Amino acid sequence: MKRSRIPAVLMLAALLGPTDAVGAQRLVRIRDLEGFVRDADADATAGVTWTSAEIPSGPAFRELVVSWNARAGVSCRVEVQVRTGSEWGRWWRVADWSPDRGPGRTSFAGQKADGEHLDTDTLVLEREATAARVRVSAPPADLPLLALSFWSPDAPVPAGETPVGNHQVPALDVPRRSQADFPEGVTRWCSPTSTSMLLGHWAGVLGRPEIDAPVPVVAAGVDDPAWGGTGNWVFNTAYAGTRPGLQSCVARLGGVDDLVALNAAGIPVAVSISYAQLKGAAKIAPGDGHLVVVCGFSGDQVVLNDPGVRLSRVRREFPLADFRRAWDASHRTAYLVWPVDRALPPSPNGTW
Repeated sequence: MKRSRIPAVLMLAALLGPTDAVGAQRLVRIRDLEGFVRDADADATAGVTWTSAEIPSGPAFRELVVSWNARAGVSCRVEVQVRTGSEWGRWWRVADWSPDRGPGRTSFAGQKADGEHLDTDTLVLEREATAARVRVSAPPADLPLLALSFWSPDAPVPAGETPVGNHQVPALDVPRRSQADFPEGVTRWCSPTSTSMLLGHWAGVLGRPEIDAPVPVVAAGVDDPAWGGTGNWVFNTAYAGTRPGLQSCVARLGGVDDLVALNAAGIPVAVSISYAQLKGAAKIAPGDGHLVVVCGFSGDQVVLNDPGVRLSRVRREFPLADFRRAWDASHRTAYLVWPVDRALPPSPNGTW
């Protein structure tokens, strides 16, 4: 069953068996391309671009997800470069983003060099890196938010995660939507359905119906022709970031406490999980990557909107222990969507 993706490298690790650590995360957000410099001579193919200063990762990292918000109607190219030791590597073309499906909107999976590769939306490194630079083809006025999410497998995980059973957050009233309502998306649209639920939530909270978008519209707006579907993480958040009054990014969070803090602040979060492990399996099943929306917590249960079932069953509860294992399968990947005039709450895990 083809659902939203779990990167192949994570699938392999999970099939081989559990590990003792899931790593530490750091999210860096850059507003209006602060610190970027216009460079008209980057290379013959890049054209006029804007390049960031060096962005330190904190702990050395092995994976990097770059996401962005472009203003409605804006197309752009996004590239990234990382530093290993004292050397800067090649530029990786992460994506061409366009509001229109087709050659103007595509990822570039399959790039490989020196033990590194681009897995659709995630740069995966063989050796640890300590910094990154980003190059974009749109000016600062057109890119209000750029985000880098670093994943560090060997860094200490923040201590103090709340024990299972001690979380209490009343469930948010997130609109319930099902991919099963659409024959063309019944096995494919968990990601845009989750994104649509987040948009519907903020449309209601802010009293701005123009923010909302039905599932088929979101699916068309996030489709990645190169990947052959709607599960590209950064295309989902790029689309959400075009909605008036909203900002969005992909983040690898530090733990469940980050989700609790976000929900307590009124922010529902879409997360990438192993559907098999969510339902109690010991390991990931091939092809079981899935997106759900975390709406609240009740003791040792997590309250979700699950788009993968009929509409009457979308609101569900699962044991928090199973959810943690299932979420670890994607290195705790999340879609964060929140209003432009609202700050994120402090991160208990020091993620942002």
